[in-house]
Amino acid sequence: MLKKRVLGLLLLTACSSTPHSPQPTPQARVRTVPVALAIPVPVELRGQDKRPQEALQAFTYSCPRLSVQWQSLCRQARLTQMTPQAARQFFQHNFDSYTFDSGSGLLTGYMEAQLKCNWQRTPTYSYPVHGVPADLRKGVPYLTRRQIETTPTPALRRAELLYCDKFDAFVLGVQGSGRVVMPDGQVVKLTYASKNNRAYTSIGRVLIDAGEVSREQMSMQAIKHWVQRNPQRIDWLLQQNESYVFYQIDTRADQPVGPPGAMALKDGLMPFRSVAVDPQHIPMGTPLFIRSQWPDQSPFSRIVIAQDKGGAIKGRIRADLFLGHGDLADELAGRLQSPLDLHVLWPKGWPVPNPEWVPSPFTS
Repeated sequence: MLKKRVLGLLLLTACSSTPHSPQPTPQARVRTVPVALAIPVPVELRGQDKRPQEALQAFTYSCPRLSVQWQSLCRQARLTQMTPQAARQFFQHNFDSYTFDSGSGLLTGYMEAQLKCNWQRTPTYSYPVHGVPADLRKGVPYLTRRQIETTPTPALRRAELLYCDKFDAFVLGVQGSGRVVMPDGQVVKLTYASKNNRAYTSIGRVLIDAGEVSREQMSMQAIKHWVQRNPQRIDWLLQQNESYVFYQIDTRADQPVGPPGAMALKDGLMPFRSVAVDPQHIPMGTPLFIRSQWPDQSPFSRIVIAQDKGGAIKGRIRADLFLGHGDLADELAGRLQSPLDLHVLWPKGWPVPNPEWVPSPFTS
């Protein structure tokens, strides 16, 4: 997270599984007009949380990465029946609910990209996707996107993993991970490995500021259409974003799982249950109860787990919902920009780590 997300991402945010460096970017705005969806949101995702046992399962995925303090709750979670009632009781009986003392919230979505590529450079797939080059140094600014594309170093050439369409590869970098379908049908999973330590710039914002696309018309489809109409200007557009992502091939045997996310989860992020947050305000692994609405403005509420982060996911009441991959994820990711009511679920009796949290009622 292709992802995708992309309106939210290409327009206003940087991907979640890809920890871009913090930067001053335009604040994403809540969408106020309903969006007609080509793929309807399934009934099980609308309204009240119908399968909280999924959140319970996602919580157990975090346990190997949580501190010793959490492990008694983790043992209890593993022993809890995976039924709606038992899962709901687990969260209600073991956690207190908190909200932030002020402020409005925003929910966006991101997905795991899906694109077609080739192991060999071809006329159709000619843009290299790189692993980590040997001359990259942690925290030190590396070559810009323009320099990587026009004057690659020998280390970069040796780090080429596969070859894709240029725009698809760009969106893959926004998402931070993806499923690559090879010509023979083989599926290769790429996950975030590192970055060039350059600032992320939204190309959606670039098009708006240049008067190429209006804010009201901005969408993933609008960006794609602009690129198709202006193939000679694609380099100008994409190179406005100096940030560049390097990948690794995911060798986990259980390929259906999502990307590992910021917590490096062995079992991966869970669609519609994992969220990216700002860890300065919400600790990784923390359960949350959220209320929001889909792009068609149908309401929903659910328990989710904070398991990822992203450079554009900044602020107290801010979450980015992992949507998985496929057509529904693609449909939602570029359009989800909704108001967010967020409740932090923190273990009963534990010291509250954030003085901005205030007690709130929790009814899932």
